[in-house]
Amino acid sequence: MEATQLTTRTRVAMVWPELATVASGVVDVRAEADDAAELVDQAHFGEQLRVLGERGEWLYVQGEDDYFGWIRSDTLSVESDPHPDPLWIVATTLAPVRADAAADAEIIGEIPAGARLSELASGDAGDWLVLSWRRGKGFRRGYVAAADTAPLDDLPRRPPTPADLLATAQAFIGSRYVWGGTTERGLDCSGFVQQVYRLNGVGLPRDADQQAVFGRPVERASPGDLFFFGAERVTHVALATSESEFLHAPQSGAVVERGKLGPERRLRTIRRYLPENVRET
Repeated sequence: MEATQLTTRTRVAMVWPELATVASGVVDVRAEADDAAELVDQAHFGEQLRVLGERGEWLYVQGEDDYFGWIRSDTLSVESDPHPDPLWIVATTLAPVRADAAADAEIIGEIPAGARLSELASGDAGDWLVLSWRRGKGFRRGYVAAADTAPLDDLPRRPPTPADLLATAQAFIGSRYVWGGTTERGLDCSGFVQQVYRLNGVGLPRDADQQAVFGRPVERASPGDLFFFGAERVTHVALATSESEFLHAPQSGAVVERGKLGPERRLRTIRRYLPENVRET
């Protein structure tokens, strides 16, 4: 669907965690940073793991199978995510794609936060990213303002923190609820938290009941944890901002807003996806 109306673009905070490649044959992934802790998974030679925290000689990672756990750092090769060409990432909630390299050119589409772009060119109104844009049965050039992007190499290269998650979530406050939506144009409850985590390098499943299986249960929420609600099963999810407050996309006709624990929704579980005492930078 082509975009015909320019929206207000909000700069989105995000980080870009490093990747680690498994450099040993088969490496154990533990529930805690301890050789005696429960074995929860194994990573194979050559697999790439996203580094989400560190504790001494251990790294907290998410594997290619999306599983979370602790792995010894001396079994991995850690380096920044390499790319053969310079790359940029969309750093606003929605970046307009224009028909020409000019601020008043026709808008032919939009690209959401987190999308990777390449091929920098110069336009009459400043720097632009030139894209091959599908329109109908063919392709044409599309232009995204460099001001709506950030060089991928400029993003913080470190594990995300709860403060990073909350900063990202702020950009979507006021976005309307749309069932199945995952962008500033509209999001549902699970799409909202999935995007907040994704923009900080953490993969979560699409639906709330699937998200409630990942991570680990905790008794009391801390900022960045997820609250899961439902009468008979999990049907709603929210991002904790404190022990009892949260941000969420509540229902059709509403927008992403702040909420507080109360009797109107039954809290079923609280899950945590980052390690405690993550490194602050």
